[in-house]
Amino acid sequence: MREVDEDGLAIRPNKTQLKRERARLQQLVVDIINLGEGERAKLGLDDQFLAGARRASAMKASSGRNREIKYLTKLLQKQDLESIGKWFDSRNSKHSEENRHFHALEKWRDRLVSQGDAALQQYLEAFPHTDRQQIRSLIRSAVREKDTGKPAGAGKKLFRILRENAAESPESANL
Repeated sequence: MREVDEDGLAIRPNKTQLKRERARLQQLVVDIINLGEGERAKLGLDDQFLAGARRASAMKASSGRNREIKYLTKLLQKQDLESIGKWFDSRNSKHSEENRHFHALEKWRDRLVSQGDAALQQYLEAFPHTDRQQIRSLIRSAVREKDTGKPAGAGKKLFRILRENAAESPESANL
């Protein structure tokens, strides 16, 4: 039985909204296809969907792959979309947090190379367990490499040391 409004006319869903929803689901299917096999298994999807996702991931971009995506979209509508969305949100937030941490370490490295001892003093206050002599030596080498135009070997090593110090330190949450 169809729903009717107060005038007795049939209420039909908004076509544009339905198309947007279908496009969002198709993008979700593509995102799931692009995941690795292990990550797909974590989503708790049924075997039929996982088999189709495996098939689609093996295909090159073609009309056959597009048909498979549309079929998987239909299957996905029967799944628990809320838990899948939460999984992707937590995955993306973890990834963005790692990026933020990485960029903060890059800023520290750049400050240490450009500002020298002033920045080193601030870094040592934030991370007191750091080997001062090793960091100072790497900073000098990185500055020398930067001035001569050599590849950034010491700069990369300095970044590795900063990353290790941040991992060992409880203050790394404040980066």
